[in-house]
Amino acid sequence: MTTIWTLAADGSHARIFQAHGMERDMEEIQDFVNPLGRAKDSELRDDAQGRFAGKGEPMHSMATRVDQAEKEREEFARMLTQYLEQARTEQRYDKLRLAASPKFLGMLREHLGKEVQKVVFEEINEDMSRLGAREVQSRLACR
Repeated sequence: MTTIWTLAADGSHARIFQAHGMERDMEEIQDFVNPLGRAKDSELRDDAQGRFAGKGEPMHSMATRVDQAEKEREEFARMLTQYLEQARTEQRYDKLRLAASPKFLGMLREHLGKEVQKVVFEEINEDMSRLGAREVQSRLACR
């Protein structure tokens, strides 16, 4: 029987649901939390930006502002795809469905390895990470 995983994710929370065959009940098998994924950039900075003064010019902030919260979400996507790669190597699933907020789905796509890309059979631009197994299954059945 085919084992299907559904990854429901956003930048701060992800869950993996498993079903054996398309019509079987889903069960949650893994839960991931990234508390920094919802943090504001200002909450993640530990000090002020550097200052620069050119010859005869007043001091001003450096222009190289990095969105730390975005970096945290990117790292979370990278960690999730590594988990999926490892699970695929261990043959824990046969098919994969991705359901994520549009921006986070793009991050996941960017980091998925070729072998995992081959088993992705559906991508859904919707954040279902806060839904229970029955709710996810119900939403998928309506598609």
